[in-house]
Amino acid sequence: MIICKICDKKLKNLYSLTNHLKKHNISNVEYYNKFLKQKYEEYCENELCIDKFENKPRICKCNGLNGYQKCCCSKCSQELLISKKYRVIKSNSMKKRWKDKNSKLNSKERNEKISNSLIGKKFSKERKRNISISHIGQLAWNKGVTLTESHINSLIISHRRTIEEWKELYPTFSKVEEMRYNPDKPGEKEIQVHCKYNECPNFKEQGGWFTPTHDQFVNRIWAIEKKDGNEASYYYCSDECKEKCSLRGKRVSQLIKEDQIRAGIIPEDNYTPSEYNTWREEVFRLDEGLCIYCGQLAEHCHHIEPQKLQPGLALDPANGISVCKECHYKYGHKDECSTGQLANKICK
Repeated sequence: MIICKICDKKLKNLYSLTNHLKKHNISNVEYYNKFLKQKYEEYCENELCIDKFENKPRICKCNGLNGYQKCCCSKCSQELLISKKYRVIKSNSMKKRWKDKNSKLNSKERNEKISNSLIGKKFSKERKRNISISHIGQLAWNKGVTLTESHINSLIISHRRTIEEWKELYPTFSKVEEMRYNPDKPGEKEIQVHCKYNECPNFKEQGGWFTPTHDQFVNRIWAIEKKDGNEASYYYCSDECKEKCSLRGKRVSQLIKEDQIRAGIIPEDNYTPSEYNTWREEVFRLDEGLCIYCGQLAEHCHHIEPQKLQPGLALDPANGISVCKECHYKYGHKDECSTGQLANKICK
């Protein structure tokens, strides 16, 4: 990237600069003498420039058209630009040096020195802008490079977490779900789990295993570890197992409640969800949607006589009052009607 000293226009290379100078009606020599001419004590970079008397390159008095090449005169500067041989030799020599493992460019000391010099270093906005401008038009190192299947698989395996790492990151998940490596693919760190459907051959009690997809694996972790996760998200080896499983879509609290109803610890619900919604709307209508304690907008409906003690009055609008969330737990559930007291009572 070269910037014209006259109009500050960004140009790709020196040839485009030469053509651009024609618009300003200025020659390369005039441009160089006016904007780029500087004095140096180094030798001219033009290999063809040799002093007849001293038999060595002349001392450099100015730099070239691009502002970097150091030449003794404008003629050498132009010859240096035109000479493709110079650029090819220069680039090839650098490539050889980078490829050579014993070269100083690839030495550990040099790499450590560069990495240590950049630790904690902050670039200014102008510096960052100049770096981004210098990369314009450059091709990415991997553009057009096709990776073999073996290379892709090795990259995937190298980025996989081990079972020990998953256990350390998500301890609750590791206690709930059992994991192992696929014995058919040793060294690939492919993790297997059990299917939740009890009649599936991959069920835990039947000693079966299957390999879940990445989304299945991560979603199950999210369901267990996150507070707002879906506890009803289980592992299924196929859509058929998912449809047949009776636990599908049921949270832990719902399963515990079903077990307690089956054991006779708590009675079954006295109404359906639609019946409860009808009762709730009627209670709100009678109380004009306001809390009877503080007069704020009501959010909950409270049973005056608890459902557990009086199941026959569960859908009676006269047995309900409208309350806000704060007053519901402040006045509704206390003393003998508290949740803990009602849970300990066994109704016949």
